[in-house]
Amino acid sequence: MEKLIFVLIIGLIGESISIAQNPEDKEYDCLPVTMKWEKSDYFLPYPVDEAYFVDQANCSGYGHSNFWNHGYDFTMSIGTIITASRSGKVGWAKDGCYDGDEKCTNLITIIHDDGTVALYSHLTKGGVLVKKGDIIQVGDTIGMSGNTGNTGGLPHLHFSIHPCNDLPGLPNAKECPSIPINFKNTDANPNGLLTRRYYKAKEY
Repeated sequence: MEKLIFVLIIGLIGESISIAQNPEDKEYDCLPVTMKWEKSDYFLPYPVDEAYFVDQANCSGYGHSNFWNHGYDFTMSIGTIITASRSGKVGWAKDGCYDGDEKCTNLITIIHDDGTVALYSHLTKGGVLVKKGDIIQVGDTIGMSGNTGNTGGLPHLHFSIHPCNDLPGLPNAKECPSIPINFKNTDANPNGLLTRRYYKAKEY
């Protein structure tokens, strides 16, 4: 019998929402990055001259598979400054979860002018420094990293790009699987960042 109700992303933001279909139960292909990294619209989501370790990247398995194929986990200590990877408008800002709570995640989404959306997840309590509707410029400080939600016990920033703001766990969840991107202000990364190495943020 086909399932009619699914509970979505307890580990993402700790709020369950029932809809007719859970997009995370589907299989999604691992897609290639098509943009030239030197002309990418995206900058690393942390301040210039800082460098952080990529623990998971595109299609690296575990939490980065299927719906969440494309994205990056940057290992960061709690309270590390997070900056906007691209200019846009805050579509969602959720705070109030405590570090170590696996069922509740603080997060920010930023909607860009082409309709794509950046997700910044696992922020610390009190680390969401913007509110819904704020206009954000690339490089602006928007939050502080943490250890909320399904982090596997490793404090980090999860960063991914999606085609809409209606992500699982948020109101009106829709088909918004992650899409592949690369970054302009770091070492050459034509296929996106690689796991198990540090990337330094260079000048814009």
